[in-house]
Amino acid sequence: MPGWLTGCSVGSQSMHRPSFAAHAICVLALAGIATSASARKAPRAVWQVSRTSDPITGASSCVVAAWDQAAGTSYSRTGSLYPFVENSSVHGLLVGVSSGGRMRLPTGDIVWRVDDRPFRTLTAANNPPGAAASAVPAGNPAMQQLVDQQMRIVAAATATSTVASGKTARAMLDELLAGKGLIFRSAATTTSYGLPNDSGQQVGLLTKDGVRPYPIDDSFRAGLAACGIANIT
Repeated sequence: MPGWLTGCSVGSQSMHRPSFAAHAICVLALAGIATSASARKAPRAVWQVSRTSDPITGASSCVVAAWDQAAGTSYSRTGSLYPFVENSSVHGLLVGVSSGGRMRLPTGDIVWRVDDRPFRTLTAANNPPGAAASAVPAGNPAMQQLVDQQMRIVAAATATSTVASGKTARAMLDELLAGKGLIFRSAATTTSYGLPNDSGQQVGLLTKDGVRPYPIDDSFRAGLAACGIANIT
């Protein structure tokens, strides 16, 4: 106990009997110590829940994502990537990475790993299909196949999220729930030859202690429960 609190009572013990004013100061000081200790023990919630609904189509989604945070506010930045799990009314369960900020950049392919499990490569070309219409006349399957292929290439090159869906998404979620930490990066960040690139080491959450894996913690599980994701098959 600090020297200036030697007159404070702790439990049933006291160094000496303080005056009323000193006793009040002791009570406030001890309360402050307890509050500070509680604050240190309560880490910030890394994973946050956000819900959206399309005002025209009615399509809705509930997303559990590891946003940036400052002063109690969650936000995203252009040029940064954010892991997420989504309950989509259109596509069902989605697991992957999205770019942030108002001007969102293409994400490309993503290399993803939970703990010491084998890594996965999420390919933007395998994103769920969007609602694009085709101008190819009926009865021309060869031309339709060519147009579909070109549309997938364009969609992959411009996609601002790279995700897995269906059984792959379910398997990835199971890995997350069984794991403790997630790391990922853009597959284009590094190459297998040439000069080393330091950006290839930026694979996790930036903390005051450096880059650490994204923790699969209570905030992640609480987010899944809030979005009804645990029950998705």
